[in-house]
Amino acid sequence: MPVKLYDDHLASQGLGLQGVVNTCRISVAPEISAYRQLLVFAHTGGLMWRKLDTTDPDPLDSKSVKLAHDFMARIGVGDYNIVYPVDQFAIDLVSVGRQLGWHHDSRLAIGINRNYGTWFAYRFVIAASTEFAETTVSDDHPCDACAGKPCISACPAGAVTEGIFDLDRCATERLQDNSDCALSCAARLACPAGAEYRYTAEQIRYHYGRSLITLKAYEVSTSR
Repeated sequence: MPVKLYDDHLASQGLGLQGVVNTCRISVAPEISAYRQLLVFAHTGGLMWRKLDTTDPDPLDSKSVKLAHDFMARIGVGDYNIVYPVDQFAIDLVSVGRQLGWHHDSRLAIGINRNYGTWFAYRFVIAASTEFAETTVSDDHPCDACAGKPCISACPAGAVTEGIFDLDRCATERLQDNSDCALSCAARLACPAGAEYRYTAEQIRYHYGRSLITLKAYEVSTSR
């Protein structure tokens, strides 16, 4: 009988979500479909961040790739392909997360998990012909049980609505001089789901700082 994927060492590093999707169930590139399974690992909360070498220019991806190689060596599998974050466009992470039952679409245009709220993220995915039991989880959407919808009223840009997230309003607000939204998100902080797993202020600044760089670069490219 296939065993469930769960590695205590990776869990101790903050990777509390560990799951398996058979490649036949999702659309993947031919070089990935040659392998039987995708092994998917996501961090939950800030534990992984606290264990990082933050002097590394890309600490999360560097640590993730190292942990991926270490894990495959530990289970004795040599034929594998790290498809994320090595090749960030090789698979659709959102589709994989939905298949696992981890990922629901939120009003904030980011994934939300019933247990961890928005404070989880895919860290690495390995394609391998392993024989783990496929993950079968069916979680309720956490937003369905949220009566107050505080994320809507907390957004100063009015980007969070009952309908589709207004990315233009969000971007415009974040690009304003001295905007409180540049390196944080009031709407995300207002969400009650998984509040105990909320990132530290330092980690929030790191993630939003990187996205702000991308946003500014996009603004420059489209203004030419």
